[in-house]
Amino acid sequence: MAVETEDDLASFFDVSEFGVSALISGSSVNGVFDNDYIDALDVSGTVPMFTCAATDLYAIVPAVGRGTTAVINSVSYIIENIKNDGTGVVILILSEA
Repeated sequence: MAVETEDDLASFFDVSEFGVSALISGSSVNGVFDNDYIDALDVSGTVPMFTCAATDLYAIVPAVGRGTTAVINSVSYIIENIKNDGTGVVILILSEA
């Protein structure tokens, strides 16, 4: 069961506030994009992630899965993993295409 309502999530992912729009499988999905720098165990680099509402992402299923292309801020990424956190939010782990 989701902690937040769909309206709560929609306001969090609103492109006029915190969010950006991603083009995934030809459909626009609002979410938050992060590309944090990580340095652990002598390995460093960035980890691009896109966080969005599960209902928004699953509205375009079955076209979304590993290997699907996502375009965010005019940069193409490949979805490497999809993590559903159980609260109504999905985190897409990405790699630059």
